[in-house]
Amino acid sequence: MLFSPLAGILADRIDRRRTMIASDMGAGLAIVAIAFYPTPYVLIAAAFLNGMLYTLFHISFQASMPQIFGSEQLVQVNGLKVRLESLVGIIGFMLGGWLTDRYGYTIVIVLDAASFLFSAWILTKLRWEEKGDNARAASKASSDFRVTLRYLRETPVLLTISLLAFLVSFSTSAYNYGLPFLADQLRGSDATLHGLMWTAMSVGGLIGSYVAARLRVKLVNGMLVAYVVSSVGIVGAFAANHAVFVLLLLVFAGLFSGAAQVYESTLLQQAQNELRGKVMGVQGLLSRSGFFAGFLIAPFLAGAFTLFGMLVFAQLMFVAGMIGFGLYLNFSKK
Repeated sequence: MLFSPLAGILADRIDRRRTMIASDMGAGLAIVAIAFYPTPYVLIAAAFLNGMLYTLFHISFQASMPQIFGSEQLVQVNGLKVRLESLVGIIGFMLGGWLTDRYGYTIVIVLDAASFLFSAWILTKLRWEEKGDNARAASKASSDFRVTLRYLRETPVLLTISLLAFLVSFSTSAYNYGLPFLADQLRGSDATLHGLMWTAMSVGGLIGSYVAARLRVKLVNGMLVAYVVSSVGIVGAFAANHAVFVLLLLVFAGLFSGAAQVYESTLLQQAQNELRGKVMGVQGLLSRSGFFAGFLIAPFLAGAFTLFGMLVFAQLMFVAGMIGFGLYLNFSKK
């Protein structure tokens, strides 16, 4: 969580392609260590290291996308990215479970490590225009994080997305915490149903990202509306009393969540190149803070009210924030 701002600074000051290669190699080696030394200490150390390296890779990759693919193609590329993530999520959960049951967890760990190392190898073969000299000079001149905060204050859309990250993660943590209990209420310790719930959301995200990349809408409006409708779908899923309706509503929620992710990523990538990593670092910090607060509070809210009450509280906060940010953007134009 606390590494996000530093990752943003590194993404702006160091060659982003090399940063991604180093992140992938470090993550792959950390995961390999688990296979050879499966002890709690190694597991914790690897998880801690991978958390930092994932953050560094993610910010560097997101910040590089306008240079890799061109600014005019970002909506389509982000749509493809979300679709691939959804597809990999669907296949990965099923394949990982099957391999673990058939061959044990070691083969899954080794394959996971190999995927990182393969990604690093692919990146060594790729080249793109970094706009390096100007970007590097600017990033050194603006390394003080206060420059980024000033830039955000002067750019209402990016400030909104950064602050919104906290509420998105807070809302997401509520249903992440609640879905296993919902599956238990419907079918009683049915791990298959729980897995199908995540598959349903991934299927929805796959469809939603495809549609979003082909719609001609204002990105900010599309993001805000999609997030609100997704939240309504989540509440509906927790209110349903039959597994089929729950899964259908989760597909619906995932559809709009996937569309919102496409619009949000595209808007973030429109930040100035020399500050883009730092902007994403701030957003990452707020996003992880939202998860931390959400998972911390969710058990207390579920105990004080009910599982459904906890979920509704989180989604109402989320929707209220969306409305507030929408009004702020509207008035900031005047």
